[in-house]
Amino acid sequence: MNLIINGLQWGDEGKGKIIDFLTNFFDINIKFNGGTNSGHVIYYKKKKKILKLLPSGIFKKNCLFLLSNNVIINFENLIKEINQTIFYKKKIYLSNNFLVNNFINELLDYILDKKLKIGVTNNGITPIFIINSLKCSIRINNFFCINFLKKIKKIIFFYNIFFTFYNLRIKFYYKKIFFKFFIYFKKLKKNIIFNEKIINNKYKKIFESSQGSLLDFNNGTIPFVTSSYTNSKSVYVTSNFFLSNIIFLGIIKCYLTRVGNGFFLSKFSIFKNLLFSKYSNEIGTNSGRVRASGWLDLNILIKTIKTNNTINLIITKLDIFIFFKKIKLILNYFLKKNIINFEKINSYKVYSKKFKSWKKVNNVYFKNEKEFHLYIRFIEKYTNTSILIISIGKNIYDLIIL
Repeated sequence: MNLIINGLQWGDEGKGKIIDFLTNFFDINIKFNGGTNSGHVIYYKKKKKILKLLPSGIFKKNCLFLLSNNVIINFENLIKEINQTIFYKKKIYLSNNFLVNNFINELLDYILDKKLKIGVTNNGITPIFIINSLKCSIRINNFFCINFLKKIKKIIFFYNIFFTFYNLRIKFYYKKIFFKFFIYFKKLKKNIIFNEKIINNKYKKIFESSQGSLLDFNNGTIPFVTSSYTNSKSVYVTSNFFLSNIIFLGIIKCYLTRVGNGFFLSKFSIFKNLLFSKYSNEIGTNSGRVRASGWLDLNILIKTIKTNNTINLIITKLDIFIFFKKIKLILNYFLKKNIINFEKINSYKVYSKKFKSWKKVNNVYFKNEKEFHLYIRFIEKYTNTSILIISIGKNIYDLIIL
């Protein structure tokens, strides 16, 4: 059996903890998208660990780990993370076909976002996909080629044109970049493997998405999306996965959050959002920015369930609602007549349902309060998707298995 875990919101759904738990039952943990623009928080031996590139199950001894084709690697950041998990270095494998990021792309990302105002994390993700579409990007398999130096010259030529266009007096010399890349490559050479050797075999695999479905380049809330494909079905194309015996699980929080720019209907007021973010620790793992928070939107959730072929749901952060008197679910909404600006909450007629909150949570499902049950069962009924796991805390075993 193979399993895909994918976030059904704008990321930050608590995927790290769930994957860390489920990796106990699998042989291989594969990360199939993302880069340093995303991050997962893991608590290992009661210590907080932030992972940006490595798979979330990295601290499990009886498992292999693969960074697949669609992951964007920054050599320096990867080596730092591997050094945190030095005992498991021999179990970490890198696809021979992933894209290599660098500091110049990060600078370009910053310049582009000043004009576009998307609210990106300035980790160079957009420029690397632009360069990839121009067919002059650097992949890890290029390091094995004799003409690697020519590849570096081409990409530097592109960079110099870009900075000249913006009237910036910056020039990059290919020899310095070449030697820096090659030093890092030597350190990771033993970990590079053909992607198909690990990804298409009989072992049990858990596939991990680093970002949420609403950030998908094609199906997300464009233009406020990432530049790669984050839907669970992209694993077939980007990772060359062809086995059919796979189960799709989707993770959601019991409320919505997003980092960066972009409108969403159930967003809290500024004051309420600041209070909520401080209490629930809703601060971006990678960006360090306060996340915009709001009530769970079931209308959006139904769409992402369908686009990701989701069979079961995992819901997290149910312990956050303990200090609420009442909570709300957004069911549906319609744009009012003669409205031009559709990025204001007052422009919509909103249908919602209110619930009473609960005072405590318990690891045994039937020992929880009536209000807790009503909330869970309503989500299941409205989305026509059963909930498999409920997370009620930050520790790995603060879970309810249904």
